[in-house]
Amino acid sequence: MTFEGGETLGLGPPGCMSGASPVWVWCPVNAEQATSFQHPSNIPTDEAAAKSCFIERLRGPRTARISRVTLLHTKGNEALIAEDGATRTVPKSMVLPFYEGLLLLQELESTQGQNGHIPANWCDDELRTVLEQERMKFKNGMLSGALYTEKRLVTTAVTGNRFIDTDEKEWSYRRENLRANDKATIPEGEEGGNFFRIREVCGYLPPWEAFCNEKCGFYQDFYQVRWEYPFSEIDYSRVENGCPNVTGATWEPDECLPAHLDLYRLSAKRAWIKKKRDHEQRDREQRSADEKLRKRLADGQSGSDVSLKRQRSSDMSGELKQDVKKEEKLDEKKPLVKLARTRRDGVALERDLFRHSHGHDFVPDLNETSLGGIRTGWPKQPQDYPPGYGVANPPGFCWEGCDCMDDQRPQRSWETNKAWLEDAARSAAANSVIETFSAQTRFVRRRGQVSKMCYFETAQNAQGDQTHSRAALDLAVVIERSVTEVLKTVPIHSLISDNDPVRFPARLVLSDELDYEPLRYDLVVPSNEQLPCGLEVGSSDGHLSAGDHSLAKAVNLRIDVAHAEGTVGSIPCVVTPERLMAPNAPWIQATLGVAQRFADSSVCPMEKSARAVLTEHLGELYDFRSQKVRSEKTLGEWLEVMARVLRMLRSTATANVILGTAHKKAAFNPAVVQPQTPPQ
Repeated sequence: MTFEGGETLGLGPPGCMSGASPVWVWCPVNAEQATSFQHPSNIPTDEAAAKSCFIERLRGPRTARISRVTLLHTKGNEALIAEDGATRTVPKSMVLPFYEGLLLLQELESTQGQNGHIPANWCDDELRTVLEQERMKFKNGMLSGALYTEKRLVTTAVTGNRFIDTDEKEWSYRRENLRANDKATIPEGEEGGNFFRIREVCGYLPPWEAFCNEKCGFYQDFYQVRWEYPFSEIDYSRVENGCPNVTGATWEPDECLPAHLDLYRLSAKRAWIKKKRDHEQRDREQRSADEKLRKRLADGQSGSDVSLKRQRSSDMSGELKQDVKKEEKLDEKKPLVKLARTRRDGVALERDLFRHSHGHDFVPDLNETSLGGIRTGWPKQPQDYPPGYGVANPPGFCWEGCDCMDDQRPQRSWETNKAWLEDAARSAAANSVIETFSAQTRFVRRRGQVSKMCYFETAQNAQGDQTHSRAALDLAVVIERSVTEVLKTVPIHSLISDNDPVRFPARLVLSDELDYEPLRYDLVVPSNEQLPCGLEVGSSDGHLSAGDHSLAKAVNLRIDVAHAEGTVGSIPCVVTPERLMAPNAPWIQATLGVAQRFADSSVCPMEKSARAVLTEHLGELYDFRSQKVRSEKTLGEWLEVMARVLRMLRSTATANVILGTAHKKAAFNPAVVQPQTPPQ
């Protein structure tokens, strides 16, 4: 097997020198570096830049920092962000996921002052406060690099600005198609040019650790590569990327490892995940022991026990250490609560509406004895509720003697009368308003004077011009049909990536009276077969994903959409093993029909301002100037745009949500909005 070295990079083999949400954006450390600032993954390719990077050590946290911003929108290779009340456009590659940025801050904090790591003078109190606040949201106050790598980076390589894979496809900064090729298919390799033979890949560093490491210093995946003989016998500990503890090995960036060696990437990552998970578990146990010790010290603190307070968990002596071990053993002996998978009668558990992994077995006992004790058994304290649940606030906890939970008793006067409504002047004013409104018979009718079920009804003859509304609703129906048709052929390869998730729009099956966001999505196989390829759906957002490509034949699925009332609709879907690409992909063909119908004002006579807004959003899928479909869009991106346009069409049809005169003036007033490009 052959490994590409970086002869011009200084990181080579022997003898050689990537709806609004919080994210991070890469920035230069100071204003002087702004003009020459590059992506922190970029490795220099010229002599001057290499000298600055490796001789003067201007890399990693010395040249790049992260700043917290809000991601508003992404389009193509650009991202619109908001920072300190202003918006600007940056390359999408400059945006860092929020959790990944927190892992970088945690690494900078844990390695501060340690040898072999690059310090960051920009990691100030504000960033440390953000890190601490976010860590408090997780169990034991820790972020898990192992979990993030396992979920997001196992099959994704954080690489350089240009990487060509085995399919001759070019990637920038993130490559999402790592493949576990069979070992037998990896060639023996031979040396030549910038390629050198390697013996093994024996280590891995995720990008946030490599960024802070003096032997790396770039925001890429780094691998510890041991070279083939005779270079395997050379000590490289003193070179820029040498490994002090492993003879014949250096740290190499992902972009230098050819794509056909993905098996070694995956193997090194999984080994690192296992090692990191064990390390994090030990840290959690140490934190738990430290917390118990602090409590003991706080309880035993007195004038004669000052010396006890100074003891640390790392050097506890004799009796104190034994006491902590005894406490831990007592904790281990506590019986674990056995979680049931079915109700006591064998029926499936009632799934919780908000915590989808929880179920309930509640069969109310409605005999007179149990109802008589409802007051005494009603929860009145926090400890009366199961873990994770609490009282509705307002109104808050009941008090001793409270009988609001008893539906058998009659209501009292203070519960049925509101003194502030009984004021004569207020009542007269309210009645006058109702009478005045009732007199507007041209557009409203007063109903319920006989049945006493009083309400107002819009007059049927006062709907106004419905041309725009009908056009918007007709186009919405066309989009719903197009999306439904596209979901009959969902290629399995489109479900692997997390960057462009395939989310199913619930609007396809919701009736008008139930047209609001569902509480849960459920994945169902009509044939009751076991789900192949690790297929699963996000219970809260309808994100359909798969673990791998190994699908032998098409699979019929159903996504059930549930409200509090239960299942309110089902979205059919067929996942196929075919690799559908442009221009034959069904979503590419469906885009053409939708765009052509929308562009024809005689078929779709919509209001001008609404058309302008919808043109901007549909323009993400269709170039109206050249009248061509943007064939590079993935299924996930296509569904996101179509779901957004569908909501906009229904909104403008029912609420007349369009750009008004004030918006139009602002759009063309240089004093209000700065032009995007300088005048010619």
